[in-house]
Amino acid sequence: MKHAYGYIVHLLCTCTLIICSVLFFVSCKKFITIPPPETQVEGIKVFENDQAAIAAVTGLYSQIMQSNLTLANGAATLYPALSADELYNTAPNVDYDGFRTNQIIADGSGLPRLWSFGYRYSYHANAVIEGLQASPVITDSLRKQLTGEMLLVRAFSHLLLVNFFGDIPLVASTSFQENEALPRTLSAIVFEKIIADLLQAKQLLSEAYPTASRSRPNKWTASSLLARAYLYTGQWALAETEASAIINSGLYSVVPVLNNVFLSNSNEAIWQISSVSQSLNTTEGNIFIPSSATTRPAFAATDQLLTAFEPNDLRKTNWLKAVTISNQPYSYPYKYKVRTGAPPYTEYNIIIRLAEIFLIRAEARTMLNNTSAALQDINIIRSRAGLPPVTAGTNAELLAAIAQERRLEFMFEWGHRWIDLKRTGAIDNVLGPVKAPNWQSTDSLYPIPKYELDTNPFLIQNPGY
Repeated sequence: MKHAYGYIVHLLCTCTLIICSVLFFVSCKKFITIPPPETQVEGIKVFENDQAAIAAVTGLYSQIMQSNLTLANGAATLYPALSADELYNTAPNVDYDGFRTNQIIADGSGLPRLWSFGYRYSYHANAVIEGLQASPVITDSLRKQLTGEMLLVRAFSHLLLVNFFGDIPLVASTSFQENEALPRTLSAIVFEKIIADLLQAKQLLSEAYPTASRSRPNKWTASSLLARAYLYTGQWALAETEASAIINSGLYSVVPVLNNVFLSNSNEAIWQISSVSQSLNTTEGNIFIPSSATTRPAFAATDQLLTAFEPNDLRKTNWLKAVTISNQPYSYPYKYKVRTGAPPYTEYNIIIRLAEIFLIRAEARTMLNNTSAALQDINIIRSRAGLPPVTAGTNAELLAAIAQERRLEFMFEWGHRWIDLKRTGAIDNVLGPVKAPNWQSTDSLYPIPKYELDTNPFLIQNPGY
């Protein structure tokens, strides 16, 4: 698909991807077709049976994992890590340099990996939701589960996009007429829609996972993303409530050994997706781990990150790997430890895990002046890292301690550092000196891709680009 086709074509082409997924999984099964408007690409309208609906849903998860370095398969980790103070690329690269130097150009090749794929996921989810609503033959319990899953994926996609781009078009249907010229929606309204989708998903999803792995979401997955959304919007009491419900469910545990956290059987994982590749477990393992012991890693941890660790922090020795190439030391991400490997996979792409829930609750409790309870949550994560407990302090000191734990616990993970610096208002003070002389406040948002502006006159570029 060529970028010049623009935003709507990206969305509409997803219908074809859905159909291909279903044909792949269900062989000769077909949909009941309803003639679409002449201006609309024909897609899913009504599901013929439960199997077709399940195949369309699993097809979306396969789509997420099918292309390397796309929004939910590595890109949401790599690009914001370069933009923040976590990673640098060790050799010049047109796809990475702009993110590292915070001089992104709107027609750069990296932006579509974030923007376009986020809207592909959303559009696919919308098509499935509409197909489920229109079909009279889908089992009611399955309709609820699959609708909940797709609402969750739509919310998850919007949650990433709004944090990277700010005000974004809010796509909640497959209507060509509605989507062809959508303007940007205020971030506050986007967050309201994200939360509404997740609340509905939470009501529809079962507590049990639909599969033996945790590749398809359950109720607690929706609750986890809700806790994250409430944290980002400063709704502290609601964030604490959601986090406590997940922790008290008894379904998850903080894995005591750091090197076991990202395994496919990790009990810390709340949502993870298995690879569909025949040659690699995760994209992050593949791009971060060098091909041999004498090969320079493509990406390395910054000095700012390496000096942030306390002495004896096990995360530094277990989640980073140090090498020296041509007398130059490098430390590269080593959370995922498999660079290549055929099925059965030993590592899955973990999207959200219990450690985040404890730190969400710690921050919410601090903001609610529940100091002692917040300390307990922080120290669960510190203990696993081999660090002594934090003692009582002021709220400002506790928030600084939580920010430090989030920085190290979630390094190279889903853009947490980049998003945290923005949402806490610390980004200018932290990145201004590090990124000088290139840094300007407007760099905290990525530019809308130029091809979107060219095809949709209702879109307005972010300031500074």
